[in-house]
Amino acid sequence: MSWKGRREWLTPFAVAALAAIVALPSLCNRFVYDDVPVIVQNKLVHSLSATPAIWSSSYWPVGMLYRPLTIQLFNLEWVLGGERSRVFHGVSILLAALTAILVWRLASRLLPPLGAAVAAALFAVHPVHVEAIANVVGQSELLVAVFALLAIERYLVWRDEGALGPRRRLLLAGLTLLAIFSKETGYVVPLLLGVAELCRFRPPRRAVVPMFVLQLGAVTAALLIRLSVLGNLAGEVPAASLTGLGLPARTLGMLTIVPEWTRLLVWPVHLQGEYGPPALSLTDAALGPRLLGATILIGAFALLVWGWRREKTVALGLLWAAAALLPVSNLLAVTGLILAERTLFLPSVGAVLVVAAVAGVAASRLAEAPRGVRAAAAAAGIALVVAAAVRSAERATVWKTQSVFFARLVEDAPRAYLAHNVASRFYLGEKRYSEAEREARRAFELYRKDAQVHYQFGQVLRTMGRCGEAIPVLTEGVRLAPLESKLRSRLIECTLAAGDTAGARAAAAEAVKAGLTEFIPTLRRLSPAGPSRSP
Repeated sequence: MSWKGRREWLTPFAVAALAAIVALPSLCNRFVYDDVPVIVQNKLVHSLSATPAIWSSSYWPVGMLYRPLTIQLFNLEWVLGGERSRVFHGVSILLAALTAILVWRLASRLLPPLGAAVAAALFAVHPVHVEAIANVVGQSELLVAVFALLAIERYLVWRDEGALGPRRRLLLAGLTLLAIFSKETGYVVPLLLGVAELCRFRPPRRAVVPMFVLQLGAVTAALLIRLSVLGNLAGEVPAASLTGLGLPARTLGMLTIVPEWTRLLVWPVHLQGEYGPPALSLTDAALGPRLLGATILIGAFALLVWGWRREKTVALGLLWAAAALLPVSNLLAVTGLILAERTLFLPSVGAVLVVAAVAGVAASRLAEAPRGVRAAAAAAGIALVVAAAVRSAERATVWKTQSVFFARLVEDAPRAYLAHNVASRFYLGEKRYSEAEREARRAFELYRKDAQVHYQFGQVLRTMGRCGEAIPVLTEGVRLAPLESKLRSRLIECTLAAGDTAGARAAAAEAVKAGLTEFIPTLRRLSPAGPSRSP
């Protein structure tokens, strides 16, 4: 067999093995964080007979996300392995290896063999991928990447052949639907196809019009199915720090996120499970981070212009990253997060293409350099891959157990209020009250604009029998979220526990006045003629 023949199977095998080896420590992980409500506590996952219900239900037990293909995969994994998390993590590792192969296949259409191998190797070991791979719910990110990469790679091949017949157009539309049903970010697949067309082929483009019309049909069909199942097209509940912000404010605020995106895609030394205020804020950020974000965008645009003229793969990679970031940028629609590492899985494809293409240009200029210089450059590249692999393998163990994860979460993100709030929730469920109070108090000190912070802190104090301290906390939370029933209930319960029946009755009356009719029976029970007991 010739060297070229060996390379055709050896390189993809090597990058798949590299991705699998790096992810292997996650095989010992348990179900952690969002895995618990989405998989362990979700009855739709536990029986194959639930398949029809999966396709007519939301992703979360309560929520407005629609990811039936991801839930269906969890269902099959549960049928195969039951509560054994190792089966789920094994599937995640296989998906990670498959994605690395597909990145190599895509890069092979855009770069020389060495450049394609570099891009795939960097993707296989990228530390920002760990959250998507080590936490089972990240399979939605992996599925979207698999279908998107398949669609774009096949499109490039078929477009080169000059044959985009009906069957191929239908297949591409089918891959788009599969990506969308895996996660909402799948809606960008048609946009990625447009990027590929724009960067790789010259006009006239009339031959591809039917394909893009069919892509529009696939997106429309997905939206109609979502509408029929969920009743509306709205996404998840907006993050507290995004509530009420218009497009201009979000656009200005997202400039503070650009440096974090860049750092995580280019130099992800520090990683954390949650991001947000006050450490990362859209509204309270200093001028410096926004100026840095604007500078990075200007630099990226300059690189785009250079790439368009000199190396189209650079332009394609930058546009790919921008398109893949669009759904989580909070520009088109407000989401439930400011930033999450798992959402950078698909954008990182564009990042590694840019790095490999730029490295290829640099290597061509080093061709005439002394052997020592070339050897040093090669050694630096190998060292970078090894360092990233070690970092990724170490990071994968953070999701080993719930206790390990939440301890590391607050350690890694000490100034992200949400990290402390969700840690408090876990500790309270475990009846580790002192730790639950410590984390709830810290979240309360860091950020008081989220009603859930008030709810959690008040709930901890109430559970510990300290309702006198909980009442002002819950009262402030009710002011922030007057239609939040759980806050109202806890406030009434604590007011009664403190012996203030009149105050509890007034709180119930205020809830009814606000339109929360579920508190009418409570108000009746607390009336002077009725029994004074907890609702």
